[in-house]
Amino acid sequence: MKDLYILLPICFPFLAAIIIILAKFNEKRRNIFAGSAVVLNFIFVLSLFCYFSEGKLHLLKINEFLDLYFKIDKLSIFFGSIVSVLWIFTTIYSMEYMKHEGKEDRFFAYFLATLGITLGIAFSGNLITLYFFYEFLTLATFPLVIHNGSKEALESGKKYLVYSFVGATLALLGMIVLFSITNSLTFMPKGIFNANSNLNISLISLSYLALFIGFGVKAALVPFHSWLPQAMVAPTPVSSLLHAVAVVKSGVFALTRTTYYIFGAEIVRKTHSTRYLVVLIVISILMGSFLALHQQNLKKRLAYSTVSQLGYILLGIVLLNENSFVGSMLHLINHAVIKITLFFCVGAIMYTTGKTEIGQIKGIGKQMPITMWCFAISSVSLIGIPPTNGFVSKWFLAQGALVEGKIAFPAILLLSALLTAMYLLPVVTAAFFKKGDNVISLNKEAPKKMLIPIVCITVITVLLGLLPNYVLIFVQEIASELM
Repeated sequence: MKDLYILLPICFPFLAAIIIILAKFNEKRRNIFAGSAVVLNFIFVLSLFCYFSEGKLHLLKINEFLDLYFKIDKLSIFFGSIVSVLWIFTTIYSMEYMKHEGKEDRFFAYFLATLGITLGIAFSGNLITLYFFYEFLTLATFPLVIHNGSKEALESGKKYLVYSFVGATLALLGMIVLFSITNSLTFMPKGIFNANSNLNISLISLSYLALFIGFGVKAALVPFHSWLPQAMVAPTPVSSLLHAVAVVKSGVFALTRTTYYIFGAEIVRKTHSTRYLVVLIVISILMGSFLALHQQNLKKRLAYSTVSQLGYILLGIVLLNENSFVGSMLHLINHAVIKITLFFCVGAIMYTTGKTEIGQIKGIGKQMPITMWCFAISSVSLIGIPPTNGFVSKWFLAQGALVEGKIAFPAILLLSALLTAMYLLPVVTAAFFKKGDNVISLNKEAPKKMLIPIVCITVITVLLGLLPNYVLIFVQEIASELM
């Protein structure tokens, strides 16, 4: 019976979502309830990791293919912790921000449901369970993307659905082919294949490519990335979830599970599939950076930045060695905390001043010094200047590339870092060193409910750079099980 506890952090957010819809709380009570729900769910997750770290649960098994199976391991602990912590900050931020977006009850209902679904992805014990929750994630986040109901939002939502379902179809094809070979979809360190068996490498390669591209759609792999910038029409808390925690990171998590827990590094090397994927990943890194340079809208600039930064994580996955894996997982968490801070800062600017373009924020650093200093620190971290957390993850990615003899990849990472500086530092420069057209009243910061999450996550970002060993050792333990 104790294994049923695995379902608690998955199901509790759904229950909280239903209560919000039915109870018709006033604003204060709803905010207290939503905040209490995500904090309590974090406690559930924490206790799950502390007391049931080896938990397993077959919830419903029809046959070997249709098996709803949940399992706790180190990778699920890693991803589930990131999701649970950042969801708390996003909830607090949303309490204030959503006041001018309206339809708060509906927002918080889908917002909490998305938390449960994302944790379902984290705790999935096989590929089919992950796939089911992956599909539910699309359905739960669609109403968040189209929240304001405008024509632009509806078009963006339609594109999001089309891309997501096309990717899901490819992933399903890959699963069917894979199951026909292995008769298993259960996650196991180093994969489910016997490397010494007489394997049909062509069929395995087809399966891996279909799964990688299918899940890669949500990870914004070029040329399947264009849904992500268009989804910026959503409220800023939704944008931050799409880019930092839920959707794109779920895509990355699915690719990590597929590569290292289904196929295994040794089998993926034998298929030579990564030679094709690397081309798309390098294009994603560079094209995302170049496109970000040309965006004057702050949220869209950050959106194209995400396309580039996700390329770093995907590169670490397909290089298939311990250093690259460590760099990839470190960049997963580092990008999450950095990018959510950047989006929160942009949302604070929009909420307080109504400004959305880079040319409109000249001198805003005097008006909103705390917000813009947090933006500046996060920008420097994303660029990867020592001793920031972005530098730590990029260092391991470069090492992983050199281990494989890929000298060009560190050069690409350096070029992308330069481009990152070129599209982020002008925002900081405009805020602090350029004089605005109008006189700006001093110290008109964002409300405290928005400012506190911004400052707290910025502190986490700094600590991850100065004290990386706590996370690094844990990630290295995961890597040692897979290589």
